[in-house]
Amino acid sequence: MHRSWAVVGWLAPVALMLLLVTSNVRFTAGSLPVYDALFERYGVAERTGITPEGLRGVGAQVQDYLATDTEPLRVRAEVYGVERDLFGADEVSHMADVKVLFQQTFRLQGGSALFLAIVGGLAASSFRRAAWATIAAWLRRGALMTVAVIAVVGIGSLVAFDQLFLLFHYIGFPQGNFLFDTRTSYLVQVFPFGFWRDITLLIGAMTLAEAAALYGVGFLVRRVQARP
Repeated sequence: MHRSWAVVGWLAPVALMLLLVTSNVRFTAGSLPVYDALFERYGVAERTGITPEGLRGVGAQVQDYLATDTEPLRVRAEVYGVERDLFGADEVSHMADVKVLFQQTFRLQGGSALFLAIVGGLAASSFRRAAWATIAAWLRRGALMTVAVIAVVGIGSLVAFDQLFLLFHYIGFPQGNFLFDTRTSYLVQVFPFGFWRDITLLIGAMTLAEAAALYGVGFLVRRVQARP
């Protein structure tokens, strides 16, 4: 029994780290204000001939596609005042693969949350009042693990984001349908390279802040539990 809880003592922090990261991925993927800010930052309206209001519509259609079972992706937008289908067959095919990755991420989020709820409940029933100290240890360990992983990825992204971004695509899309001509593809014009770099940095910053908060909670719980 002791050995089983020792294993859980490492699995729970890993699940916590995964829950933080996947939750932040889900938040940014579904946040129109984030899209709006990055569209403006990278001059997407000027680049594409789609108004800011039209771009918000594009973002909403893409978000709806990623969050539902709707197939195939069909995005309508006015380009220089003429309404048209925005993405071609190759872009639609790539977005179908992107959707699969997002769905896997969402399932990982749900699985991590469920695992933490189960082991938290088992700890409460097994250790009763002492469970708080156990959960506090999981929080501190998970927070430190998260900071370490995000720090490594963050440093790598700052130094060589281009290479890491390309490597991610080769691993995530081995079929190779992720290379598009920036002069003709609206997919990469609407969602330029900088868009994804900033999204990645935002996810990292949010995750670090949440990890710091959870470490603080774990520290305070340990202090309270240590009082006579």
